[in-house]
Amino acid sequence: MYNPSVEMRERTFYSAMLLYHVYVIWYRYMFPMISDEDKTFAGRWKFLTHWNAMLQICYYITCGLLVNSNSVPNRWDQLRDQLFYIILLPLSVFVSTMFWGLYLYDRALVFPPHLDEIVTPFFNHQKHTAVVLWTFLEAAIVHHNTPGHFEGHFIAGLFCASYLAVVLWVHAAGGVWAYPILGVLNWAGKAAFSGVSILVYVAFYRAGLSVSQFLQNISSPFLKIE
Repeated sequence: MYNPSVEMRERTFYSAMLLYHVYVIWYRYMFPMISDEDKTFAGRWKFLTHWNAMLQICYYITCGLLVNSNSVPNRWDQLRDQLFYIILLPLSVFVSTMFWGLYLYDRALVFPPHLDEIVTPFFNHQKHTAVVLWTFLEAAIVHHNTPGHFEGHFIAGLFCASYLAVVLWVHAAGGVWAYPILGVLNWAGKAAFSGVSILVYVAFYRAGLSVSQFLQNISSPFLKIE
């Protein structure tokens, strides 16, 4: 059922996200912040944080453009819901949790001190903190239909396997590990770390469905979500 207030709310949110992420692109262009790690094989594309940042930029710019256009592709809403629930929400929470968890334990494992002189605090938090804020805000403001049980778990597992394949390929082809922690673990430790990471990601996916519903229940009286 068409609801003009819902359409206006989504248009406002996605338009704001469009402007913010265009600013992020401009900021990244003005301040390259190239570290020694970025100069190694595969550059930034071996880092899950970069995957998440690029996915968010593409997702929110696409949503921002489409909600302000007169032509929306068929099944876009379904694709958007799948991307949000299966990839964007759990990946953002995973990246933020893993980064700050390891940072507090031993920052040298994920963000060595010398990077403080290269990466600005704004950009660091944009990649590792704000990404969660935007996804939780979207969960509260925009209604999404949840994916099927098998479909959601299958795509989540496929995404994790794809990234792990890239990590192994980068090491095989370039001789570097995406993260220092992988360099200090033996192969059994690497397998255990990867397995636990996949389980954590899937757990975040499942938790994200519940948290999203919880946020919608809280916000619905104020936003009149139907």
